[in-house]
Amino acid sequence: MKKQILAPSILALFVASAAHAGATFDTAAGSLYLGGDVEFDYTSKTDVNAEASGRLLVDINGQRVLDNGAFGAFKVNPTYGQQGGTGVDDAWIQFGMKNNWDIKAGHFEATDLSSAGQDTLVLDGLKAAAMYRASDARGRIGDEAEVQVTFTKTLTDTAAFELTVNHDPVLGTDDDGNPTDDGDVTILRPVMTYAADSVSLAVGAEVPVVDQDDVNEWVGFGGTATMQVSDDLALTLRAAYKTGDDALGAGLEGDTMTAGIGAQYQNLYVAALYGEDNNDTNNTDADEIQYYASYKIPAVMDIDNFDIYLAAAYSEGTYASGVDEDVVGGRIRLKYTF
Repeated sequence: MKKQILAPSILALFVASAAHAGATFDTAAGSLYLGGDVEFDYTSKTDVNAEASGRLLVDINGQRVLDNGAFGAFKVNPTYGQQGGTGVDDAWIQFGMKNNWDIKAGHFEATDLSSAGQDTLVLDGLKAAAMYRASDARGRIGDEAEVQVTFTKTLTDTAAFELTVNHDPVLGTDDDGNPTDDGDVTILRPVMTYAADSVSLAVGAEVPVVDQDDVNEWVGFGGTATMQVSDDLALTLRAAYKTGDDALGAGLEGDTMTAGIGAQYQNLYVAALYGEDNNDTNNTDADEIQYYASYKIPAVMDIDNFDIYLAAAYSEGTYASGVDEDVVGGRIRLKYTF
């Protein structure tokens, strides 16, 4: 079980999915799983009337495992928006030796180095300020041309190593509206994970190694640790730091950091995250603190695959000029897994 937490195999993914809902079919080419979920949100926040959003996600994944442990797998999650429009969450292919090593390529998220927990609603008061979470090269950043490959090696029963290569072209348009390639950046993201008894830990870095525009001369670090204090209570600590040219974006030089704590007690999650930007280029330093909480009402009307989440969030930020920005809001999320 600990190995599955550190470096999830496709088999662990199948077990987790089947435990919620959906159906698994055995074929001559392996196992095929079909399921999904619906999330509809109703949100109200400062200066914004109540608004609706959400999507339906279809979960299709498959695997084939040989007697010697070799396996191949895939996953695709098309999404359909509540207000129209389509998209995709995960879309990847994976192969390797079970409980030894694997390679995954496609559209997905690598290990989280700043776990946000049950983040039903998180608000950002300073839209221009960076709350760095060591996730610039984690994946699924929304760029259609993003290229990502992750190699995972299981080291022991409690430790694993993960190396992600993330290549993100910077796309633009010329005066005639034709697409152009404005440069690109390739980031290496090494991560070590550890889990034993009631403690899990993930630490890693993000290092740009190829940059056509020579502006991404920065390095970032991050780590998150979770302790299962009791059957009902778990605590999470997280921190991230980024420094160098363009560490703040927009060609600026300086550093940005975040640090936070979260607590899960049964179905209630509460968290706080503090971040600050120290700009060496001009006087635009900023700091921000985010608070959020989420409560899950499970098995509504005794339907074990229908849950409701109640969430509240608050963010307060301050620029060096003395300008303050704050935002408060609430959300109701309806989630049905099928």
